[in-house]
Amino acid sequence: MKINLVSFNPLAADAAGNARKAVEILRAPAPEADLFVFPEAALCGCPLFDLFDDKRLCAQNVAALKEIAKETKNAACVLGYADCQSGQSVTAAAFIYKGRITKIFDTETVSFNGKKLQISLEDPQNTTADPDADAVIFLLARPYQKGNIAPRLEALKKFAKKNIVPALLCNLLGGGDGMIFDGLCAMAGKKGVLLFCSDLFCEKVHRVNLGEKYSPVSYQTPVLQELLDALTFGLRDYVHKSGTDKVVFGVSGGIDSAFTAALAARALGGESVYCVSLPSYATSALSKTLAGRLAVKLGVNLEEVGVRPVLDSVKEALSHIVSHPKDATAQELQSRLRTVILAALAGEYNAALISTDDKSENAVGSVVLYGDAGGCLQPLGDLYKTEIYELAEYLNKDGELIPRGIIERAPTSELSPNQKDEDFLPPYTVLDKILRGYLEDGLTAEEIVKKFRVKKETVLDVLTRVNRADLKRRQTAPCLQVSPNSCVSMLRPVIKKINL
Repeated sequence: MKINLVSFNPLAADAAGNARKAVEILRAPAPEADLFVFPEAALCGCPLFDLFDDKRLCAQNVAALKEIAKETKNAACVLGYADCQSGQSVTAAAFIYKGRITKIFDTETVSFNGKKLQISLEDPQNTTADPDADAVIFLLARPYQKGNIAPRLEALKKFAKKNIVPALLCNLLGGGDGMIFDGLCAMAGKKGVLLFCSDLFCEKVHRVNLGEKYSPVSYQTPVLQELLDALTFGLRDYVHKSGTDKVVFGVSGGIDSAFTAALAARALGGESVYCVSLPSYATSALSKTLAGRLAVKLGVNLEEVGVRPVLDSVKEALSHIVSHPKDATAQELQSRLRTVILAALAGEYNAALISTDDKSENAVGSVVLYGDAGGCLQPLGDLYKTEIYELAEYLNKDGELIPRGIIERAPTSELSPNQKDEDFLPPYTVLDKILRGYLEDGLTAEEIVKKFRVKKETVLDVLTRVNRADLKRRQTAPCLQVSPNSCVSMLRPVIKKINL
């Protein structure tokens, strides 16, 4: 049996549009197949949030299924959609052949071309195999997380070996509201050997044949390459689905904005990336020099808009309220004025304004609300600062894209003269250990002190910052989610009162 596994990238809540796209694939002259397999949520898209409970969405999905059914005279099709069952919205699958639609909820076996195919919307480790099935097909919509591809393939292989049945997997593709779906398609033989594994993060139709002999394959993509590809795809898809193909953001000569620029150039092409240098009274000549070198290496657009004249005007406008603004007030004004300028340019260029903040900064609140935290997306929002340095080094492995001077420079927001992040935070190598222990491992302050041999005062200071910053995290843009604890903007403090 010839089967086409489709890495399918739908638009959330656009059932009619997604159906038209599926029909184009069914009508394509090649590759020919007896069965086309689309992933879970292929018709409705994902994530849907509150739209999932909208009855109109279910009605549109059912109508779209009927349009697809008209194209199944010679080949069958199975795909995921949204339906209503007992008055509740549910994810479902439809097996369609010769115009007939068979609805599947959770798991069901269908007969086709003399074979019995078990179709499941559950993960392999949670599925009980039908002993009469000739093959099991998993339709999934599982978000990508760094390092989770290999375990998913292992689960597929174990299922096939345990049940002595060929197992196929088709996962959703796409990026929306920060979630990234990788489009993984794979097939394992009944001996538990991986026989096919698709490329990730690209739209493609993959032909496999249950009757052919295959040589074993293996998945060997390094985790850093996988992560880099996920971020690149996630940024591109988010921007394109937002109705544009360009991005605008500030560059400072620091690692976060530099890696954001490299990622954006990789995702959209340098001509679609608008980097803006926003110097003020605390901006060093080195920052301008490094930003210029970065732009040349990446082939991105770079322009300079000075903040100081606007800052002085705002300070003067406030003089009747505060004759001498506090230093912190002046620093936050700079950051917010930078965002005002960036937002204006984004509107002028019809581009998406994105933030360059990272997970470490968001966690401890060292971002300015309505300032550098402004934008529609945080591409680096689920990456600790140490991870960004690691990715920058990996990106440079075949040639310098991010100048060494940026990688080696001490992190600074340059909101005051000679400012360094370590003036008020521990080194990021220490900070990130504390944050991982607190936010991801659920450790208490005492356990963090013992495990990482960090001073008690340092741990208490960091955890206090994390708890106080919850208000900020809840008002920042969505981030590209690549870890189990990815939604920094929705993190609740692990404990409100920190005691040793």
